[in-house]
Amino acid sequence: MKKLLLALSALSLSLFAQSADTAVFVAALSPDNEVPGITGYAATGTAVLYAHAVRNAQGVIISGSVDFVVYHNFPDTPTVNGLHVHNGVAGVNAGVVINTGITGGAPLVVTTARGVIERQAPVLATDATAVAALRGMFENPIGYYANLHTTVYPGGAIRGQLYRAERSVLLGKMRPQNEIPAINDFAGTALGSVEAIRAYDSAFRYIGGATTFSIDYTVPEPTTFTGFHIHTGDRTVNGGVIINTGIAAGANSVESAASGSGNITRRVEVPAGTPAVPALEGFFDNPEGYYLNIHSVRFPGGVLRDQMRRTELVRFPVSMSPANEVPAITGLDATAVGNVWISALRDAAGAITAAHFTFDVNARFPGETRFTGLHIHDGKLGANGGVTINSGLAATDTTNGFINFWRPVNVGGGQALTSLNSLLTNPENHYINLHTSVHAGGAVRVQMGADNTRLPAITEAFSAVSDSSVRNVAPAGQFTVFGTDLVKVSSNLGGLEGLTLPSAVNGTSVTIGGITAPIVAIGIEPSNNPPHYIVALVPVNSPVGPQPVVVKTANGSSPARQVTVAAQAPGLFFDRDGAIVVRAATFEQVRPNSGARAGEALAILSTGLGQTTPALATGEIPQNTNAVTQGVTLTVGGQNATVSGTVVIPGFPGFYVTLFQMPAGVAAGNAPVVLRINSLASNTVLLPAR
Repeated sequence: MKKLLLALSALSLSLFAQSADTAVFVAALSPDNEVPGITGYAATGTAVLYAHAVRNAQGVIISGSVDFVVYHNFPDTPTVNGLHVHNGVAGVNAGVVINTGITGGAPLVVTTARGVIERQAPVLATDATAVAALRGMFENPIGYYANLHTTVYPGGAIRGQLYRAERSVLLGKMRPQNEIPAINDFAGTALGSVEAIRAYDSAFRYIGGATTFSIDYTVPEPTTFTGFHIHTGDRTVNGGVIINTGIAAGANSVESAASGSGNITRRVEVPAGTPAVPALEGFFDNPEGYYLNIHSVRFPGGVLRDQMRRTELVRFPVSMSPANEVPAITGLDATAVGNVWISALRDAAGAITAAHFTFDVNARFPGETRFTGLHIHDGKLGANGGVTINSGLAATDTTNGFINFWRPVNVGGGQALTSLNSLLTNPENHYINLHTSVHAGGAVRVQMGADNTRLPAITEAFSAVSDSSVRNVAPAGQFTVFGTDLVKVSSNLGGLEGLTLPSAVNGTSVTIGGITAPIVAIGIEPSNNPPHYIVALVPVNSPVGPQPVVVKTANGSSPARQVTVAAQAPGLFFDRDGAIVVRAATFEQVRPNSGARAGEALAILSTGLGQTTPALATGEIPQNTNAVTQGVTLTVGGQNATVSGTVVIPGFPGFYVTLFQMPAGVAAGNAPVVLRINSLASNTVLLPAR
């Protein structure tokens, strides 16, 4: 059923106008890809490239950098004398366009046949070739290839074309009590994160991928860690190892930090054709089917464990300046633009319980610079405050002041977590600061959000199908509130824990008839008028009739806006191409170029159909296909359709799906569809027919 909803409804995030962004690319490296191909050399590899682009006001890339993370598997230990991006398609040799700086004069001697090479390649604004290549990578990555050269194979030893990759961050709140059987005599805790990266070609064939494991642990006694793995299996079983970091008993073990608290980070390649590929794909599609486990000498079967959990992604664009420091710094021609990426988990109250926090900052300083810190501070505009989230940056030198900092950290508790929750409620009360040896108190800085004390204001409130003709709303159905200053930070609740929607998110809550309405999503669409929205569920105990809707933020409450609650208020979802309808057998969406045929089994998405059997509680995320209590009918092109049932969709509160058969006699073209329940008609949407 989750596949059904994903096919029925595609959600998109409209982000703020960007001054910087990062994309990830993957290349499967092989001697066979060299031109001419190299035979008899059993080497393989995977290149993961993090491309950081800085854009001007018109959105054009003007500079950047590329982080190379190259997983290699050589039959020997070669001397690497080049690692580049070249601007050529498969089967063609082309020139170097982005260079890591590894050369014959500054080579890299590989000391182990299997390992990882990490290098950052600058893309200076003055290097027209590199800038053009960075633009080209974003627009057409397959036209570029990564190449690793050695002294034996100076023209290239392993090479592969670039493909745009997906990136997801998963979290696990690891406890000994999660082990099977539970461990109750070891008071350890950990927050584990896994960055998963995968890439496919245009035919949806897996190209390659990788994972980065990171665990922040606290243990009550000296501990020797003997394994750190992803296992397949739900929380009720012990499953086999599917992705292994290489930590093991003996020489490959890891001792805990003397303080009892520390971090372990490992990178793992996931090449095509290996058993780990299905697990990597599962991290994107069904992370709950896998668990993260760390093992020790005392507890060889596992000492800290949790299921992998999908996260919600929040982005803060930042543009830092010396003028924002307190006191302001004059005479320093420096900037730092980028993003702060937060992959988070939320509880049923809407609070962040854990997060993976990535600093992504492009520093541009006038010359040789030592960078000494990059932090989030608590403090308002014009005030200095203490460090609360630390990137770990220290004593990093650049000869020309040009560098990108891509620094992920886990946030699992303490003041950092308190500050993070405050940041998502009132970003204007926090700032990001980049420090140098010359300006130890901070060289460039910016608040995480603009100062805003305005009260929220509601412009409209009606059914979430966003058709103003569907004015009424119904218990357990979705409705949307539009207005200004309704939210400060967007959220799609992608990392919600538990089975209940929260009553408040990032400091925003909404009531209907004085009853708190559970929140589905809050957002900002800068191009819309008004720009802010809240999607919420009508409480199941909401009285029918006209009811006041009120939004409350950290700044205060809005004036009320009236909405009418009815027992049922049917509304059909649609997009610019027509009704949200899929083929029940394949989940393929019916589109203008693939219209529905008579007799096909179809499913259509709606809301506002009222209570179900069994009954749903307010804010409950359904886990079963609860049936709508009232009969539903459907017409397509004026013809009655045979309806086989209407149910809610497990895991997706407020969404209903009606299964029906495309009737005969519908003329080709856009056929009007109307759903009825208890003689109440929905809005009319168009279904492509053929």
